[in-house]
Amino acid sequence: MTPRDPASIEVEEVSKRFGHGEGAVLALDRVSLTIAGNEFFTLLGPSGCGKTTLLRMIAGFEEPSAGTIRLAGQPLDHLPPFRRPVNTVFQSYALFPHLTVAENVAFGLEMQRRPKSEIEAEVRRALAMVRLEGLAGRYPRQLSGGQQQRVALARALANRPRVLLLDEPLSALDLKLRKEMQLELKRLRAETGITFIFVTHDQEEALTMSDRIAVMDHGRVLQVGTPAEIYDRPRTRFVADFIGETNLIEAVCTGAGEGGGTRFRLAGGEELAVPDTNGIAPGTKATLAIRPERIELVDPASAAALAATVEAVVYLGTDTVYRARLADGTPVQARIQNRSGPTLDLAPGDPLGVRLVPEAVRVVAE
Repeated sequence: MTPRDPASIEVEEVSKRFGHGEGAVLALDRVSLTIAGNEFFTLLGPSGCGKTTLLRMIAGFEEPSAGTIRLAGQPLDHLPPFRRPVNTVFQSYALFPHLTVAENVAFGLEMQRRPKSEIEAEVRRALAMVRLEGLAGRYPRQLSGGQQQRVALARALANRPRVLLLDEPLSALDLKLRKEMQLELKRLRAETGITFIFVTHDQEEALTMSDRIAVMDHGRVLQVGTPAEIYDRPRTRFVADFIGETNLIEAVCTGAGEGGGTRFRLAGGEELAVPDTNGIAPGTKATLAIRPERIELVDPASAAALAATVEAVVYLGTDTVYRARLADGTPVQARIQNRSGPTLDLAPGDPLGVRLVPEAVRVVAE
C-alpha cells in the first residue's frame, strides 16, 4: 500500500486518555495500524479493549490524545466528522422513524444540498446494492431487523464514502440473519471497492468476514494477520485463548531436539519436540497451545500417547467433543468430526490416549 491509495488508513502511535490525574483511563495505548484500500479489516477484542474508541477517532467523534490518523497519506486531525470521507453504521441503526426508507437513505445527500435528480439516482443505486428496491416507500417500523440494517447500510453507502466504519452492526440480529448479513457485507465490500473497518467481539464473525484482523486487549493491538494466521499461528496466550477454542498446556523448554525442533517437558514429565518455538530459550517456562480439532485420540498404550481420563463426551452433530484430564491434572479437549456418525465408544472415567501433533503445537507468549 502507498500513500496514494485513496482509501488507505494509517494509524500512527495513537493513544487516547479519558479523564485527568489518578482517575484517568488509558483507552488506547500507542496503537499503530495500516489498513489498505478495499480491505475488510476487523478490530476484534473483548468489551473495553479500545476497538470502538479507535473507530470513533477515525470517524472524528473522538480526538487522539497523541498520535496521528491519516487517510491516503493526509492527516485527518483537523477535519470535523462531516468533512471526513467516511461514514459510520451503528449497532442501533439510528433510522428516522417518521421518514420512509427512501427518505432515510436520502437524508445525508439532502444535507449536502445535492440536486434532486442526483439524490433520486443515488437512492435507487444504494437500495439496489442492499436489495431493497421494492421497499422504498415503507417506514422503519414496517421492516424486519435485517431490513432495517440494510437501510442503515444503504444510507451510509449513498454518499460514496472512501471508508465505511461498522460498529458491531450485526449484534442485534438473530443467528440466521447475522450469518446472511455477514455474506452481504462481504459482497458489498467487493462490489463497491470501499474500505470496510468492522468492530466486533464475535470471533467467528471476524474469521468469516475479514481480510485481516487486529486482535486488541487493554488498549493495545496484540496481533494483526489474516484469519488463518490469527487462528493457526497465535503469538500470545490471549490471542490463542480468545480466538476459538484452544488447549493451553504448561511446559518447560529443555533445548534442541533430535532431528530439529525444540523439546519441551510437560508437567507430567513427558517430552514433546515442537517445530514452532517462538524463539524461546532452554530452561524457560512456556505455554503450548493446540486447537481441539488438531489433537488425536489414540490407544492409551501407544508410545506417543499422553495418559488421560475422559471427563465428558459432548455430541454436537457434526462433531463430538471429548473433554479429558491428563495425569498431571491439565484439562484438554479434542474435537473429532463425525464423518459417519460417532465412532469412539467412550464414557466418563474411561482411560484415553492423547497425542499432541507437533506441527499443530504453537508456543505462545504471555
